[in-house]
Amino acid sequence: MKKQIDTVQKKQSLGAYIRKDMYMYILLLPALLFVLVFNYLPLAGIAIAFKDYDVLKGFAGSPWVGLENFKSIFTIPGFRTAIINTFIYSSVTIFGQFIFPILLAILINEVRSKWFKKTVQTISYLPHFLSWISVIGFAYSIFALAGPYNSIMAKIYAMFGKGYEAKNIFMESKNFLSILFFSGLWKTIGWSSVIYLAAICGVDQSLYEAADIDGCGRIKKIWHITLPAIRTTAIIILIMNIGQLVTVNFEQVYGFQNPYIEDATNTIGTIAFRKGIKGGQYSLATALGAFQGLVSLILVFTANWISKKIADIGIW
Repeated sequence: MKKQIDTVQKKQSLGAYIRKDMYMYILLLPALLFVLVFNYLPLAGIAIAFKDYDVLKGFAGSPWVGLENFKSIFTIPGFRTAIINTFIYSSVTIFGQFIFPILLAILINEVRSKWFKKTVQTISYLPHFLSWISVIGFAYSIFALAGPYNSIMAKIYAMFGKGYEAKNIFMESKNFLSILFFSGLWKTIGWSSVIYLAAICGVDQSLYEAADIDGCGRIKKIWHITLPAIRTTAIIILIMNIGQLVTVNFEQVYGFQNPYIEDATNTIGTIAFRKGIKGGQYSLATALGAFQGLVSLILVFTANWISKKIADIGIW
């Protein structure tokens, strides 16, 4: 009897709690529906990876083929190159977009002038709100044969009495990694530094005051106070980023792609696009996506396990 009364009380208290914040839940409802429709419902489509999917037959009419699509992945021409390219590009990108936002956050925090600090923050945040198409168009206009980059280089060479031949850096495969790295860094560094700035702002200012009394300079305060304060945040972000080692930003790669550097732009994402959207091999493309997701999941779990063992910090 007592258990039944406790259960009723819990239900009543939960209902009262919901009624109390009813308007908040109503405001939250559109976001929940958005996540449900665009993030969870599409997960049912993973089943296509185990079928010989035919658009005319539909999902129910297409026959099951088991793991045949996953076996076919490794026979795709250029798949080995795509894996290597994806791993190299993602490794360099993750490293840059992990280290440099931390450095930017620390530098902004060390600036004493409030107006200069706000100006730097605003300027560094703005690229985040640009689409990749805009960023790519901006890059093409700067580095075009008649663009500012080649004009400035020609003037510099002329100052030393040398001639300069204009180059289109987007037509050379050796430049593609640098293009991905710097364009990605320019677009994300400001926004990625926000979470570190928030962690730094939460540091007890008395710690810095005590360090001043002990005669610590800025470098020592950064090393012994600021960095330990953002350690947990940085490790958690790194764990999540490690899961992206088998993925590269498709919009970025596809936007910079051209016939002259097709070998360099061959990644898992571009193969899935060619096979699925262009070739109509939806089952194979879905299998590629599922393969990426599975490897990413394993990487995150492994990174989290290692982090828990070494630093006693993890996502869960």
